[in-house]
Amino acid sequence: MTQNVANVRQRRVARTLRDWRRAKGATQEEVAKPLRWSVPKLSRFERADTIAGPAEIIAIGTVLGVDEAERDHLVRLAVASVESGWWSTYGPDAVRGDFEDYLEVEAVATLLQSFEIHLVPGLLQTSDYYEAILREAVKGSRAELLNARRQLRQERQARLDVSDAPLRYHAIVHESALHLPVGGPDVMRNQLEHLLSRTELPNVTLQLLPIEVGAYPGLGCAYHLVTSGPDNVQGVYLENLHDGLYMEEDAEIQVYTLAYERLQEKALAPEASVRRIMELRKHRK
Repeated sequence: MTQNVANVRQRRVARTLRDWRRAKGATQEEVAKPLRWSVPKLSRFERADTIAGPAEIIAIGTVLGVDEAERDHLVRLAVASVESGWWSTYGPDAVRGDFEDYLEVEAVATLLQSFEIHLVPGLLQTSDYYEAILREAVKGSRAELLNARRQLRQERQARLDVSDAPLRYHAIVHESALHLPVGGPDVMRNQLEHLLSRTELPNVTLQLLPIEVGAYPGLGCAYHLVTSGPDNVQGVYLENLHDGLYMEEDAEIQVYTLAYERLQEKALAPEASVRRIMELRKHRK
């Protein structure tokens, strides 16, 4: 089965096949020969240029002597990878490029760690705050697209409130984001109230990075670290004006993970962050 662009799960299958071979110290030729495949054919499976299905995964796993349970787990991932996610109903205009990759992993994430500089994180925004951003970001867009993006945001936020295994969310927000008058004083006051209410959830942690900190690790870069699935697979998503960039290589993830850990040390503790938000809310009355 072939496909022009592999999705996140299909790329994960390909990396796992490659990792299996490397862990056994085998060359591509040593794996391909007993399967009567060409080396380029195996290479295409390992790069996700050709999508490996259950038959290919079982064949490779058998040659490499991979544990049956581990092999079957990868087969299940491959089968699930061809299913469209709930976000696909919103259409390609609402979900563009790498943002689809991000939504795919966010939907099954166990932990999301965000750092925002100029905005309140999307999962913690009120509808009025998001409306103010949306009006500026997509001027001239048709009403259907605006509605799709509103509904998409609401569905993503709902994961914080589910009773069964809610998303664990840790957000670090630069204090300057809470001084930016998005939507005007009333909208911002309600947004601050909403942040305070969200911090009462046991699965939500919020830290403010105070302005007086000055320079900080990764200065000027907002990002989202996402950990998903039973294997705790990690990825990093960077937003840009058009769609974004989703990264999943270990070296890239390590850079952002270390930066996030340093930000946690520089940011106010969660309790102190709540007190700072209360002070900001008081000044907006």
